[in-house]
Amino acid sequence: MKGRISGIKRMEIHDGEGLRTTVFFKGCPLRCLWCHNPESLSFERQVAYFKGKCISCGACRGEQSAEAAERCPTGALWVYGMEYEAEALAALLSADAPFFGEKGGVTLSGGECLAQPEFAVALAKALFDRGIGVYIDTCGHAKREVLENLIPYTEKFLYDVKAMDEAVHLRCTGKGNARILENLSFLCERGCRVEIRYPLVKGYNDGECEKIAEFLLGLKGIEKIKVLQYHSFAASRYEALEMPCHLPSEETLLEDVERAVAVFKSFGLPAVNGAKED
Repeated sequence: MKGRISGIKRMEIHDGEGLRTTVFFKGCPLRCLWCHNPESLSFERQVAYFKGKCISCGACRGEQSAEAAERCPTGALWVYGMEYEAEALAALLSADAPFFGEKGGVTLSGGECLAQPEFAVALAKALFDRGIGVYIDTCGHAKREVLENLIPYTEKFLYDVKAMDEAVHLRCTGKGNARILENLSFLCERGCRVEIRYPLVKGYNDGECEKIAEFLLGLKGIEKIKVLQYHSFAASRYEALEMPCHLPSEETLLEDVERAVAVFKSFGLPAVNGAKED
């Protein structure tokens, strides 16, 4: 079983508890206007050119290809979309196990890891069989059966809730949210551990806090709501990939995040400022 991966990041502290290794899957069904992983949107392999790293050494011979990227000494050319067999990748990731401790493990992220469902399940199972804890970082836009197949091998779901208003969700992500909310309810009904991720973007979904809080009040198993501070750090990757950049120009401030956290807490929900916690 092969899958396409845009990158692997080790010693990560932002994608779940403890020290983790995060695997970024290639491809995503959503097109969030604020996406900070543009290299993971397409399912196809891509070569990025970071011109600021280029020293004009000629090693690439004027090409922007995977072969040229292998010859680039500075990383000015970078390939996103390497293919792995599930067992081979699990074996590679298991080498990080000594660093995980009691709480750490591997987080499958993206893009959207559930958009490569068979590979996600195979990799999660292979890691589980090696005694490595698996977190699934998902937008929730997937078939119910994919979640059902993953539950036995998943320690916790990190679940994005971007908006409750369907029109807002559609405008900001290109998709409706009915399936996403239904899947979240399903996970909670099944007794799964769930951490909500709410990316707060001023002028886009910052008016959704109370609606999200009201929805989450009716669910069991929500361990935490992490409000994430939007930033535009990914702009250079859009440029390197020659992709249109629609990142909002206004940054989310820490005080904006604190206000959102206060709203959730006023409903008695366990909310935290993601920027401070990270």
